[in-house]
Order: sequence, then structure tokens, then C-alpha cells
Amino acid sequence: MPRFDKNNIKEMKAFLYNSCVHDAKLENVVYKCGEDTIKIELFNPIFNVKIDLTFHNIGIALAIKGKAHGSRETIISLTAEEDFSYLQNYLPNHSEGIEDSLYLLFQMFSGDELHIVSREVSVEIIK
Repeated sequence: MPRFDKNNIKEMKAFLYNSCVHDAKLENVVYKCGEDTIKIELFNPIFNVKIDLTFHNIGIALAIKGKAHGSRETIISLTAEEDFSYLQNYLPNHSEGIEDSLYLLFQMFSGDELHIVSREVSVEIIK
């Protein structure tokens, strides 16, 4: 199971680019407070692939509701961001030290966004 952190963000970007995340459906989100993890379960019905992302040592988890009329479950984009300025402006009191973390941004067809900053993410793909 691949694991990514800030030091291998280029590999994370390549992995996401070559994955089946686009058009995947967000099936489940589980936050385990005691373990400091968020697990996001995705399923792409086009390729019949399940993708589980587990975020370890969470710094920020932010959900923003969109205003479009598209699907709230279907992912249009998942990117590893290197520019933290949006979060630093949006959450100035909670952004200290996040530059040493991974910042993944999920965007849905509805315009919904899910921003997750964590020290590490592990990915499991089940075909």
C-alpha cells in the first residue's frame, strides 16, 4: 500500500494523475479521533475500482458546500496542492506549521470541496 508525505509529493501527484479518481463516487468518510485518521472510501463504477485513502495525523479537515446543481458524491478532481495560501487566508489561526504536511483537495461536480491537510496519506486500490 503506497504511503505519501510532503517529501514525495511529486510521486503523489503522479499517482493521482494515473488513478481512477475522476468520476469516482464518495462512498464513505470515517473520522477516528483516537487514531487521528480520516478514511475516505471511493468507488469508480466506470473502471470498477475501489480506492481507499487514509489520512494520518490530521492538521485541517474543511468541507465547503458548493452552489452548483451537480452530484455531491461524484469527484471531478482530486489534487495534491503545494500552495497553502487559500487555507492560510481562510483559517489563519489554524494554519501554523501546515507547510510540512500534504494538502489534498477534493472537488465535486456540485462545487463542494473537501480540504484535508495531514502528515501522511496511505492509498489502497482494490480492483
